[in-house]
Amino acid sequence: MKVLLDYTKNLHFKASARNFRDLNVDEPVSFHGTDLGPSAVEYLLIGIGGCLGTTFLFCLQKKKIELESLNVIVDGELSHTGPKMHLRLVNVNVDLNFIPKNDSSDKEIDKCMKEFLEHCIITNSITMGLPISVNCTKETKKKVDKKFV
Repeated sequence: MKVLLDYTKNLHFKASARNFRDLNVDEPVSFHGTDLGPSAVEYLLIGIGGCLGTTFLFCLQKKKIELESLNVIVDGELSHTGPKMHLRLVNVNVDLNFIPKNDSSDKEIDKCMKEFLEHCIITNSITMGLPISVNCTKETKKKVDKKFV
């Protein structure tokens, strides 16, 4: 799995993932960006909510349980921490609010509510300490990954 971010100007990037192109990544003006899209931190929160929501829904769908509605609210708290007071995401709270259709089994819904967390790739990767390797290379010509052309 690979994504590509291509710098455009200021703090703005155009991102590509699979066949999706021109996803904007930017910072708000208050963080010196141009506010052309969600920030990287907001995409992380979107990823957390999307993973939890789809994992919960997948469990319900396997049990043939239908919902009237589902919304996922992800609230990330930023704070300046550490000796250098760097801005960090220090806490994330997630609320999944749903309304099942009337003929749904409470027992099966309760089972999904207890089990879906162990299957969310993103939250498990974060809480288990995802190792990240970074290579920074100065190049003389623009390098293009042919998978995204």
